Amino acid sequence: MKKILSSIILFLISTGFAFATCGYHAPQAQVQTRQKSSVTVSDEVKNFKKLAVVSKKDAKKFATSQYNGKVKKVELLKEDGTLVWKLEIKGEEGQKELFIDPANGNFLGYGLTK
Repeated sequence: MKKILSSIILFLISTGFAFATCGYHAPQAQVQTRQKSSVTVSDEVKNFKKLAVVSKKDAKKFATSQYNGKVKKVELLKEDGTLVWKLEIKGEEGQKELFIDPANGNFLGYGLTK
């Protein structure tokens, strides 16, 4: 019985040490923090895509300068009365949502991560 208990304790200690040395970090809470876009859009505006000065290609370039990785999805969206480029990028820290201002290319912040 003592050997089994000793083996379990040794296993738990070595597992904890292995996680500590390999840089394991527990998943962090998903928080959506971002600034508001400078482009305001009312719900009545239907052709809002013409309001974007920054192209899809430039939005990708601005976003990958903030978070290096492969762009999985790009959308121009109306959110909270503003217009934003929303990009999903898969990088070293996992997949993240990034928001870019369609008027000037400013980085607005991160969305929920996967």
